[in-house]
Amino acid sequence: MISVLYTDDDPQISEVVQTYFAHFAPECALEFVTDGRSCLDRMQRGGIDVLLLDLELPDINGLHILSELASRGDSTPVIMVSAKGQTQLAVKALRAGAVDCIDKASPQFLELPALVKNVYARQQERLHLQRRPAHPTEKSAVLLIEQSEVLRQNLASFFGRHATQLVLTSIPSLDALEATLAGGPAFAAVILGPNPGRSGPLDALRTLHSHAADTPVILLAAQNDGETAVAAFKLGAQDYILQQDGYLLELVFSLNSLLRQAETDRLNQRLSRELAELNLSLEAKVANRTEQLQQEIAVRQKAERAAAEHAARLQTLSKRLFSIQEDERRAIARELHDQVGQMLTGLRFQLEALARAAQEAGPAAALQDKLGESLHLATDLMAHVRELTQQFRPRILDDLGLRAAIEWHLRLFERQTGLRTAHEVSLPETRLPVELEVAVFRIVQEALTNVARHAGSKEASVTITHDQGPDPAAAGGRLLVEITDRGRGFDLDAVLASRNSIGLTSLTERVTLAGGTVEIFSRLGQGTRIHAEFPLSSAPTPLP
Repeated sequence: MISVLYTDDDPQISEVVQTYFAHFAPECALEFVTDGRSCLDRMQRGGIDVLLLDLELPDINGLHILSELASRGDSTPVIMVSAKGQTQLAVKALRAGAVDCIDKASPQFLELPALVKNVYARQQERLHLQRRPAHPTEKSAVLLIEQSEVLRQNLASFFGRHATQLVLTSIPSLDALEATLAGGPAFAAVILGPNPGRSGPLDALRTLHSHAADTPVILLAAQNDGETAVAAFKLGAQDYILQQDGYLLELVFSLNSLLRQAETDRLNQRLSRELAELNLSLEAKVANRTEQLQQEIAVRQKAERAAAEHAARLQTLSKRLFSIQEDERRAIARELHDQVGQMLTGLRFQLEALARAAQEAGPAAALQDKLGESLHLATDLMAHVRELTQQFRPRILDDLGLRAAIEWHLRLFERQTGLRTAHEVSLPETRLPVELEVAVFRIVQEALTNVARHAGSKEASVTITHDQGPDPAAAGGRLLVEITDRGRGFDLDAVLASRNSIGLTSLTERVTLAGGTVEIFSRLGQGTRIHAEFPLSSAPTPLP
């Protein structure tokens, strides 16, 4: 709730104000007093957020109430309420520190609830920015320069009664200014009287600003001289007050206004410095963090380049490894066929000749039996060597192509394992690149080996087909390879995470190095399916 005190001796006006606030500002708690003394007593107790004050009260003038509140250090915002014909008095109230002044007879009076809420909001924002107590207790030093002893005593007496927050120090002329500034406190403001010394007020103002250029100055004038007033403002005076009825009160109000403005300026300067320092600190932090991020990015890019280079080297080594494996298989197969096979063939011929000679010469039955056993063993050994030769590097793959090699291997697989196999092979009319045929043959070979070792299935299926892509007339398309079984299956993620599946890893690497992609589908109790695809639009990268 916003606590509002309204001071007015007219009950009808008070009733109208209460009605306005009830309808348009229910969040405001309104209190009413009818005279100045009651107003000061209520403000003394505190707790009021906004004061609505009538300029004309039965006992005390509203300006005197403003003066008393200022002497107490009460910073509660005051909205003056005036009647017609009091414009000059309203101006004095605004100069004295009232935040606004409205006429009871004007349409603006109807907007009083909204005005109160806006004033309260601004006050809260100001207090938040200042971060200082709402009722400061520090006093401000004011210097008076005037030859007249009577005027100096009058001002000192008035300040002592009505402006206790101001400490007045007086000197008779500018001759004592330097000593006063050097030995005394820092003055918040200076009052130049009508007779500041041998020189006139304007010369005194020039001299004063040469010693304290930033100190606000108020000129007291004995007579109304427009030219002097204009010159004074041009020389830097903050106010020009004519000695007439009520000028002392006006002087106090002007001083309070200047001091508040000076305090606001100092606060703004401090906040500006703090903001500038914060911006510099923030810029430094941003620059530092940006540099760190750039370093991190550079390190990450270097690591990514190193990883890419490592992956490229690894792929090259893998290709080289498979190439060496195939070359080694080819060499072993050739050695078995050319050397060991020929030697076994010669041995068989010798044994056959020896067996015929022994039969013609009529050897003993035991010798014939031994020769027969040796001949049978040599025949089995030759068959085994031929089988090893085909397994290492089937000549049929080089001579007749992928279809014949797959069909031969499936017959061999059935004979060795006892598992049934179904196959469908549909290849392009022209031979595939040698590297692709070798890769597909090895993939089928390794996949069927895994079926025999781990699947626990009685049958397997091999499908090799191709499509020509969206345009049958265009060259290219895809080669599709799929090996399935209905065995026990496995948890693919667990097997890959264990890094113990050499067969799956080798199969995947072969597909990748041949330029293809592979997907493995397997679930426990539901078998396994391996699906690989190879582009036929261009030849795969040759193995080195």
